[in-house]
Amino acid sequence: MLRLAGIVALFVLAACGSTSIDAGATPSPVIPLGNWTENLKFAGDVTGQMSGIVPDTLDYQTECTGSRTHNGETWSDSFYGFLDSSGQVWGVVLLIGNFRGAGTYANSSLTVQLHSIDNSQVWESQSGDTLTVTIDRSQQAGTIDATMTNSSSGKTAAEHVTGSWHCKG
Repeated sequence: MLRLAGIVALFVLAACGSTSIDAGATPSPVIPLGNWTENLKFAGDVTGQMSGIVPDTLDYQTECTGSRTHNGETWSDSFYGFLDSSGQVWGVVLLIGNFRGAGTYANSSLTVQLHSIDNSQVWESQSGDTLTVTIDRSQQAGTIDATMTNSSSGKTAAEHVTGSWHCKG
């Protein structure tokens, strides 16, 4: 009886049509979710305007902890975009230690960084730099006014970034 059921099942499967396997859709480039509109102006060693982010690659991914960050944790936003039409992608990192929600963060509680994709050029906030980042109620947008030190030369305030940023977390 079991043998007969197996033979019937084999005929039913054969009669159902093609035995080809569907390989599925061709993968698409990974594009970050949301509208990450940036309005950042860079002045100093690197100059230009960043107005948005670029699609993620294996080398860099745009991320934001956003509204998932709880009091006392580290809030972070890392995004990548073009400065004007230079064609070079730059990374921006914002870190807030001991996060306390929406508001203004300055100096010691804050780290700001601008870097090239290969990290051969890096500007990062140091003790002599002036930093202010505001975060709105959504914890996914705000403003920045920050100076950064050139990591290669040690020159303080070698880079200045101002404007507004957005993320989806």
